[in-house]
Amino acid sequence: MTDELAVLIERIGRSGFLLHSFQGDRHGPDVLAAVRDFGGIADVVIMFDAERACAYRTPTGPGIDIFAPTKVLWSYASSAVWTLRALVTLAAPGHPDAPTELTAAPPGLGVPREWRERVRIRKRT
Repeated sequence: MTDELAVLIERIGRSGFLLHSFQGDRHGPDVLAAVRDFGGIADVVIMFDAERACAYRTPTGPGIDIFAPTKVLWSYASSAVWTLRALVTLAAPGHPDAPTELTAAPPGLGVPREWRERVRIRKRT
């Protein structure tokens, strides 16, 4: 893990994101996700490895699977560093610069159900 990636992960942890480690074992998680719930809207970032990550803002509520979004207000996919950079600069919901147009989620966003059998959840304090 690069120094910048470690700093960005630390930053989202301190800013209220709940960390989810999927398929983890003693060697670490296969997939790391983080969710910040704003109440009705959540920001989600999923890091598959240093070279592949995605982030999105999606509605939340009963019956909505935030790890398999069908609609998003914003999305981005690139390396983990670039994806986290995009996420930390995204305007909060309600801000004049925040995205407001709900669109269909691009293919490939989220965590496949079969990868979610083992999960560990942590909140940074």
